[in-house]
Amino acid sequence: MIFDKDGTLIDSLKIWPELIRHRVEILQRKLNFTPEIGLLIERVMGLKENGLITLRSVIVIGTREQTAAAVNAVLYLYLGLPWDIGLAAILEAFAEADVEMGLAAQALPVAGTLEMLFALRKAGIALAVATNDSLLRTKALLKEAGMDIFISAYACRDEVREGKPAPDLFLLACERLGLEPKECLAVGDSLLDVKMGNAGGAGLTVGVLTGASTVEELNGHADIILKRVSEIHPA
Repeated sequence: MIFDKDGTLIDSLKIWPELIRHRVEILQRKLNFTPEIGLLIERVMGLKENGLITLRSVIVIGTREQTAAAVNAVLYLYLGLPWDIGLAAILEAFAEADVEMGLAAQALPVAGTLEMLFALRKAGIALAVATNDSLLRTKALLKEAGMDIFISAYACRDEVREGKPAPDLFLLACERLGLEPKECLAVGDSLLDVKMGNAGGAGLTVGVLTGASTVEELNGHADIILKRVSEIHPA
């Protein structure tokens, strides 16, 4: 069984508002821009005025580098920063925000996930994670969340040519589990996760409603739609 990370195993929609604010505060200290520009940066990352995250925004379905590029477009347009200087400052701020906030605060499991993973492993089901995040960060977060002991294999964005919805991550996870794609389930909160599994020949694709996509978006693409991963049980 191959899981996405953010929004599927990790309750990222609860974590990201604080993380975005940390990132903006650090960038503001570095670059001394106005509060109005700070709000623009929050919006472009995906934080709405009501404090909630916009589904399918860049922080939800993009990579860290894609999120940094979106922020850099704001700095380029409004501050006139050279692209390379702005991007370096943003990635540095993102790293500092991780330290300030702490990985433990970013490793909040979706309710019932640990119990679900335990039950699956106890039943002898091999588990992997396929994510658009980096391998180093993924392993660190899942260790903080107490999930690493259940995961047999990882497939991360910095290990493949194409990220989701291309099948590369899914196929790499299958390979590392020693299984054929048709023997694996692809489980994720995003339409990108489901499309990845379909493109890779997954035996079954499972969409969950704890992250990026709605029932309407997943209908017709996912074989099964669940409220959350904790609804998965060994046969």
